[in-house]
Amino acid sequence: MIEVSGAPEIDGLVFRRFKDKSDYTVMSSVGRRSWEADGVENIEIEEELANEYDNLSNRDPSSEVVIAEVMEEPVAYGRIWPEPDSSGERVFWHIAHVVPEWRTTALRLAIFRFNEMQIRFIAKNQPWPGKTSFGAWALDEPNDWREMVLAEGYTPVMHFYEMIRQNLEDIPDNPLPEGLELRAAKPEHYSEIWNARKEALREKPFFVERRYDREHYELWLNWSTFMPDLWQVAWDGDRVAGMAENHIPLENQAFDRKRGHTQVLFVLPRWRRRGLAKALLVKSLVMMRERGLEEATLDVETQNTSGEIQLYESMDYRVAKKYADYKKPLD
Repeated sequence: MIEVSGAPEIDGLVFRRFKDKSDYTVMSSVGRRSWEADGVENIEIEEELANEYDNLSNRDPSSEVVIAEVMEEPVAYGRIWPEPDSSGERVFWHIAHVVPEWRTTALRLAIFRFNEMQIRFIAKNQPWPGKTSFGAWALDEPNDWREMVLAEGYTPVMHFYEMIRQNLEDIPDNPLPEGLELRAAKPEHYSEIWNARKEALREKPFFVERRYDREHYELWLNWSTFMPDLWQVAWDGDRVAGMAENHIPLENQAFDRKRGHTQVLFVLPRWRRRGLAKALLVKSLVMMRERGLEEATLDVETQNTSGEIQLYESMDYRVAKKYADYKKPLD
């Protein structure tokens, strides 16, 4: 058991570290109920959490996760994880999840500040040449988590839209540019597609070189969203010209919907401004409709200057929710 300063006085409340893989089930269950109470439709399944820790050598749940129980019933957990950003700044991201019935106490705030204490300890013992910050992600509208993040001195640094096309009818016809063709993604193509993805996204403000190392490649291959049979990959001979990386969200069953999601849409520089991005999106929507899906979503950062938002709006996508990354400098 561990002590968490500022924790409320609740009979039977104890805090402990991550013990074994059975705790992934605890984290998934508590996280889902907590996100739902904050208005976020997000599910982290046990396999996803295990995959993250199994494939990344700099991650250790025994030091990153704290779990709160009341009378041996899990009611909350906190988690931290380090990641450099595109500028070389080291950011320690964190989350404090609490199920709704225990939010009238100071439990979430106690875990929030325990996360920060752990981050300070790690940062002190692992020197970094540049800036180090705390980081948090939240739905950018009033909710318990966002209000806590703001109250604790964090400020938004990047905003994102979740955009939705609410039906898959009246999809416009937009053929591929001449000389390009769609081909199915086979295992022997995965590495080349990964490298093309890296090249195309390098100029984005959220790009981080480290996320494209060998470990993250293995993580991608084993991620729950890895569904290459849904991808739309455009080829120019033996080279990738662009791609729509689609999947069917795990949340569909939980939220009783038939939705497809385009996780990444990219075009390599030499093939831009030829209508390829729109063509790939059209092909994706048609594929989703043929799979029996009824709506489509994608995410985009709001500071985007390459015309992506205008493209999506022209395809009848509309803003559904707004999210933001928040940061606070480490003292």
